[in-house]
Amino acid sequence: MDFWSRLIGGSRSLSTKNYRAASPTERLTAFKRTCNTLQQIWRSTNSPSGEQSATTHARNCIDRLNSVLSDESRGPAPHPCLAYAASSQIFVTVTKLALSSYDDGMLRSAAVFFNTLIDSEVDGVVDNRLFARALVDLVRRADKHSEDVEGRLVELLFGVANNIRLQPDILPAWFAPRSEDQDRDQQTNSGAEFAGATRKDDFPLFYLLVEYVHHGGRAGDFARTGLLYLIETASRSKHLERWLIESDLATLMATGLGALYSQLGSLSFDETSDDKMPHIVALSDHARQETALPPSLGATVDSFMSYLLFWQDTIDHCKSAEVNGTLLDHFQVLFLEQLLYPSLLESSDVEGGSTAAVLTYLYRILESIDQDDLVHRILHFLLASPSDTEVPTSLKVNMSVSRRKSLDVLAAFSEEAAKPSPSLFNLRDLALLGLQSANRQTVLATLRLMAVILQRHHTFARSLIRTVPGQYAKQRTVGALNAELEQLIGMATSIVDDPTLNDSFEDYLKDASCILESHLYVPPAETNLEEDRPLEIRQEDPIVQELLNCLDTFFTNSVIVNLALTEVLMSIASSHLISLDGWLLVDPSKYVYDEQPPAEGSIEILEQIQMTYHEPSLSRSDTPTLTSALQKLVLQIQQWRKDMPDFDILVAARRDLLHQEDATKDTNRPQQSSEASLRPPSDRQPRKVPLDSDIESPRGRSSLVQDPSGTSSSRLAAVGSPFREHSTGSPDSRGSSSPRITAAEELRKRLAKPFQVDHPHKAPGAGEELEPTADGAGENGSESAIADEEPRSATLGHVLTNVVILYEFLLEVSATVQARSTLFGEAGYPGVGWNGPLDELLA
Repeated sequence: MDFWSRLIGGSRSLSTKNYRAASPTERLTAFKRTCNTLQQIWRSTNSPSGEQSATTHARNCIDRLNSVLSDESRGPAPHPCLAYAASSQIFVTVTKLALSSYDDGMLRSAAVFFNTLIDSEVDGVVDNRLFARALVDLVRRADKHSEDVEGRLVELLFGVANNIRLQPDILPAWFAPRSEDQDRDQQTNSGAEFAGATRKDDFPLFYLLVEYVHHGGRAGDFARTGLLYLIETASRSKHLERWLIESDLATLMATGLGALYSQLGSLSFDETSDDKMPHIVALSDHARQETALPPSLGATVDSFMSYLLFWQDTIDHCKSAEVNGTLLDHFQVLFLEQLLYPSLLESSDVEGGSTAAVLTYLYRILESIDQDDLVHRILHFLLASPSDTEVPTSLKVNMSVSRRKSLDVLAAFSEEAAKPSPSLFNLRDLALLGLQSANRQTVLATLRLMAVILQRHHTFARSLIRTVPGQYAKQRTVGALNAELEQLIGMATSIVDDPTLNDSFEDYLKDASCILESHLYVPPAETNLEEDRPLEIRQEDPIVQELLNCLDTFFTNSVIVNLALTEVLMSIASSHLISLDGWLLVDPSKYVYDEQPPAEGSIEILEQIQMTYHEPSLSRSDTPTLTSALQKLVLQIQQWRKDMPDFDILVAARRDLLHQEDATKDTNRPQQSSEASLRPPSDRQPRKVPLDSDIESPRGRSSLVQDPSGTSSSRLAAVGSPFREHSTGSPDSRGSSSPRITAAEELRKRLAKPFQVDHPHKAPGAGEELEPTADGAGENGSESAIADEEPRSATLGHVLTNVVILYEFLLEVSATVQARSTLFGEAGYPGVGWNGPLDELLA
């Protein structure tokens, strides 16, 4: 102890309080003295860890240096201590002492010291190769016992990367690539290297950041951001750009993503308590089944999604087209072709199999990312787009030598791997098998996947839903549009007599307009289209037929399946690339008018305008496929209305209860989506629950959440609702209202009883009254996998909930049809085409 006291001159004389000298000269003198003390400590022994007192004194000295540098950096120039720290290279001694001490406190102090020097922007620090070596050694060799130390050290790397981004001229201090001759010699000695050479000595800072990009917490955040900064700098440094293309950057990123994906297992489901169960699910059957519970994805999925988003950020930040191209090439070959696609192809759909899991993971991938190039690679490959099979020769001519070499090696590797190609079995084929599956989880996962593709990446709608080439949508008159809307809204009003229908429809119209407008700003994915105009759906398309089969069993489907099904149908109806003719609306060429319009040119302009508002008759034989399926469901509801005198009361009560729960959530929600914010505070329209509990609906609709206690005071406002009597009775009031409680109990039992569901097969034509028939054809005629598995009966409460969903769906469809007629020009005037002179006259 005496030795160390004599060596450093006593710790009291150098205390932090006394060390803060009044003048810069005195401060510099004291600073030099402390630096000398640190150097003497290092020279006196090679293992300060053997002497705890030496470690403590060394840490105290570094803390005093930190205090002086911190005070000086906050004051005006000059900064003599910072300049001396750079010129004396004391940072080398600090690194040696920190590494030899194996003490977390010493590492923290050393990290603060380096961080202060990095932020000081003093010449001779960040642009100094010796400083770069000292910092890299500290981070690489430090024994990181805690997350705090790890985070502090990786923060130093981030600070350097940020300086390089702001001042690319300091890059040579950290980046020293080998010459072309050295590269040639290495390739001769080691042979061809598949995905780039490992060159840690060229750019150690880069590889240190790569090591931590998979980590969580501060260390991972700093590493990912720092790496983004370095990649962004490549656009301003040809040497760095070439190095990134030829190094194993793309390989490391692609294989790292693949390694995280490989760790994903089968779906698991944690039982959801009543207070967290979405209310619309709790009021139905299957509430405790897996199709009603969100999958428990766990930390492995979180890690994978974080790294995938890092990929997205990398592509966004990188301004070098060739580096981006190299990254995307490796993403496609090493991740899509060699891992993701085989996992989809090899998945099993037996009970407990992996098909539902891999479809769910793909759904989460496409739901999370929105980077155009990344989405383009994923969906064009999985949907077997011929445009992505190879890079055109004309583009290769303009590529650098490094880029062409990377492409050729990847192409050779892909051929050697001999993996199956999506040209034989693609994502569309998998979706069809998923809809036909007898596994409810697979059907649900398929619907969710289709919905997210059609909603978020709707430019691929024609790749998923087959259309008829050359059969473009035809313009209908305003009168024909009114006839179509009257039919659709008439089906909705035949289910529920809602006095606030106008307000509800207006809200849906605002939502539909926002969605359609957003689609118009995105160019189509298929660049070989003649025009960006809607094409008619191929009616015999197997996927379309399976969707209709799912709709045929609507009332016995689980609520979650119906919500997913209507999401898919609405997404198709909202696509500006798909026509509604023959599918949802009658083909305009098949309208029947009581009075044929005069020949074009033989009438005055005002008579032509009047003819626009003549409503045609909608022939029963020309009823569109989706409309026909909806009419069957409405027929069944009318049959129930005849069988149960209080059916309308039960439906209204169920809808009112869902309204109240929705209004409660909207009031308590701090933030809303852009579409939801358009609704007035008085809006009480029920919205569908999101497809997953951890995401919002892509259409911006609020989810229906059950009150935690199950006896929310919001239900007191459900005037006329027979459900609230059962849910709001207090212990004090039960004795005085036993008849009411008895009635509520009888109602609860009635709602829980099995309710036979029969499907009439006859759909009425235009102008016909929706008269019900009951012949049981639905029991034998459905080919849907859900029809085979779902029972033909459900509880009355379950059926009522699905009736409400159908009502809301019909309103939503009607609003979309009206919005399309305006935004897409699908309703106009006879004989003048899409943008004729009459439109200009009336403008």
